[in-house]
Amino acid sequence: MMVYDLVVVGAGPAGIFSAIYAAEKGLKVALVEKMKRLGNKILVAGAGKCNLTHEGDYKDFLNRYGTHGKFLKPSLYNYQPQELINFFKENGLPLVKIEESGKYFPETFKSIDVVNLLTVICKNLKIDLYLNSPVDCITKETIFSIKSNDLIISGKNVLISTGGKSYPSVGTTGDGYNLAKKFGHSTIEPKPALTPVYVKDYIFSDLSGISFPKAKITILRDNKKIAENIGPLLITHDNFSGPGILDCSRYMEKNDILEINFENLDEKKLESSIIETAEEKGKRTIKKLLSELNYPDRFIKKILKINEIPEDTKLAELTKIQRNKIVSSLCKNKFSISRMGDYNIAMVTTGGVSIDSINPKTLESKLVKGLYFAGEVLDIDGDTGGFNIQAAISMGVLVSKNII
Repeated sequence: MMVYDLVVVGAGPAGIFSAIYAAEKGLKVALVEKMKRLGNKILVAGAGKCNLTHEGDYKDFLNRYGTHGKFLKPSLYNYQPQELINFFKENGLPLVKIEESGKYFPETFKSIDVVNLLTVICKNLKIDLYLNSPVDCITKETIFSIKSNDLIISGKNVLISTGGKSYPSVGTTGDGYNLAKKFGHSTIEPKPALTPVYVKDYIFSDLSGISFPKAKITILRDNKKIAENIGPLLITHDNFSGPGILDCSRYMEKNDILEINFENLDEKKLESSIIETAEEKGKRTIKKLLSELNYPDRFIKKILKINEIPEDTKLAELTKIQRNKIVSSLCKNKFSISRMGDYNIAMVTTGGVSIDSINPKTLESKLVKGLYFAGEVLDIDGDTGGFNIQAAISMGVLVSKNII
């Protein structure tokens, strides 16, 4: 009976790169995947364009994962963003950086090209691929037995890299949580993350498509600040989205207060600007002044309408109450969160297998020798922009380095 050096369960970014690295070093590797092909989660990355990583070195990445950046330090140090960039260049699919965002994509901007390349590499390395093979259970005596359909696959080491629960259509349905629990591991309640936010009494349905590049987003709970972020905000027909919102979404809960400063202007300075301009150019309309401050025209009309202020109101005629309403609407507009986008649209999952029982230097279980975890199956999630895929890949490589 074949006994593999490493059996990888789940062929996402972490699993594929772990398998490749181990096979390159001469280990006998099996890659077991429930779907009919590798890399389904990669296919949907970056809206199909495949945002693989981000500019910066590993130190720049560490503060992108909430409170869990420290846990990822060994992984990101051992396989850094530049190494991933070099990997694709050496294999004939260079990555290109989008300067304004710092994101890296394959030069073709097609995720299918990434998946096809990784599949060819796996086959060339003679990694045994078990596709359409959902894992029913994993047990261990002296070695691991991985049961899938009518197959039993044996391995000295097992990596569980089955992902979270986001985008269940690509096969990520939380399978790894149950596999982990059977070995005594606890899980942190999984929730959708990097997802749009829905608020009560949404008033901007007719402004879909308007965006603000540097909005200040604050999350309040029981009048206490839970999180704050400055980044792009997008108004859609039924929710708030954009990287600034998505990155904050993992801290949000139903009934939290979402406070938005659309242009990140200091409210006192904005108020002073209105007062000073009224003294110097009192005939100027409030609509013209707000246009000069770079607020979009449709947005200005909406803000004035909901505050019942005519567009042609001259600054000299603006009352203090009206001025305060405008400043509040632009700098401290508050919304009560009704729900978050579900797993079908969430980019990642927050929560998962608790990292308390995982050795960060090796990603080996502290409970079961030879059992490893990597990627989104763990309670690890990062900002949008390639940080999650880079973390998953770095974790996968670290697992194989340790086994070798």
